[in-house]
Amino acid sequence: MSYYEQAIQPVRDERLVLGDSFAGTCGELLDCARSGCLLRQNRSFWQANMCQMSLSLMMAATVENAVIITHGPIGCGSTMHALSVGSNKGKVRRGKAPNPPVWLTTNMNESDVISGGEGKLRDTIIHADREFRPEIIFVVSTCAPSIIGDDVEEVVRQANEQTTANVTAIHCPGFKSRVVASAYDAFYHSLLRHIRLEPLPYRDYQPVDPSDPDYEMKLRRFEYQKKMTVNLFNATSIGPDDEAELKRLLGALGLNVRIFAEYCGADELRMMSHAGLNLSMCNVHDDYILSYLEERYGTPYIIAGMPLGFSATRAWLMKVAEHFGVEERAEKLIEDEERGAREAIEPFLPQVKGKRVLVCGGVIRSGTEAVMLKELGLEVVAVRAYHYDNGADPVLENVARELPETPVAVSHQSFEFLNQIRRYKPDLVISHGGTHGFLARAGATSIQLFDVDKPFFGYSGVFSILKRIVFAFKNTSYQERLSKRVKFPYVDEWYEKDPFSYIKK
Repeated sequence: MSYYEQAIQPVRDERLVLGDSFAGTCGELLDCARSGCLLRQNRSFWQANMCQMSLSLMMAATVENAVIITHGPIGCGSTMHALSVGSNKGKVRRGKAPNPPVWLTTNMNESDVISGGEGKLRDTIIHADREFRPEIIFVVSTCAPSIIGDDVEEVVRQANEQTTANVTAIHCPGFKSRVVASAYDAFYHSLLRHIRLEPLPYRDYQPVDPSDPDYEMKLRRFEYQKKMTVNLFNATSIGPDDEAELKRLLGALGLNVRIFAEYCGADELRMMSHAGLNLSMCNVHDDYILSYLEERYGTPYIIAGMPLGFSATRAWLMKVAEHFGVEERAEKLIEDEERGAREAIEPFLPQVKGKRVLVCGGVIRSGTEAVMLKELGLEVVAVRAYHYDNGADPVLENVARELPETPVAVSHQSFEFLNQIRRYKPDLVISHGGTHGFLARAGATSIQLFDVDKPFFGYSGVFSILKRIVFAFKNTSYQERLSKRVKFPYVDEWYEKDPFSYIKK
């Protein structure tokens, strides 16, 4: 049975080669993964990990005219307060109505855990449909109902017979996967299971009438428009400036661009199957849905890393150009864009040359950004990825070529991160959002690995990143003063040990 026919999607631990505990070089990481030793590596001590539910909620919160029901204890919905702010801002930045997401909870208690929560869930779905009249209802199945065995899919099937909304379930019990990126698959599986991804004739498009004298010409035009349409798949960490930059570059190649699946409504989602090419901006994020669209609708797809920096943007654009046979046009576009971007960044380069930088975050973004920083003249002292899976191999192979001796770690543990900072003493740390508070307490100058309010991709992204790095170096007094007044809960002996001494090989 195909993954897509199953009621609940497999976690990435079941369908990919992955790991979350490694230290070495990038070449050693690839060798370890391909020989199978990475699967056997673990830690003798863990400090923390992430729950995939938060990422699934983060994606669902952006969908327009939807209601989210968290099926679990009320605390599982607490993250929606913060997600509502980001979702609302993202909608406004994309020219959409600033409607905050509506969310409910089944508020499972001890009695529900003993007796089952299916009745509560059914009542909540009916209430949400009648009270809010959404187009889509997402039922987020958390740890508690997954442990006790609530048949959420059967409740969803029955509810779809009684509601005007399309009801679908996001299965994201955090304990099932060691890799939080399984959340992306859970969200996309919820779409392909119960949400229509095919356009409706006469509503979404005008069918060509076979009796029309110009039938052949109109049919060819219709097929040509579909062939030259590209679906660009976004992520919550990719802001509207990045979407606009890539849309501008692809438009210069003569392509019509749609962006899925975040910040879309039911009408937009129906057009997902109507394209000539599906294009990813992140190897880790989209492979599940892109493989499905190829299997179900025959739409080819390209996953070519993130267009960060000159070489990665060139490779990304040329992959698309080769598909459409417009390589010559793409070469000219890239030459013009690179010339302008290099002139713009010239004043910044002497200010960053030779600066030591540690890069930490998602495996695709951190690896690609590390190569970009080397291109710009910085010294990359270490790369730290939150997880490894074999979908990232093309990016990691490039890191192995460009930074063969640079230490590479696969880790999501803060205690290891702080040890690395003390050991390598970088001039700059480029890290995932949410880490900069404790980085400042550690005395480290830092900027975010991504920021949805600023550009990172393409040629405007190179300029923006460099400008941000230069600005970060201009005033470091805050973190210097803060670090003298704050003590972390780690003994001095810990900083003298190998940061990855707890990894069991």
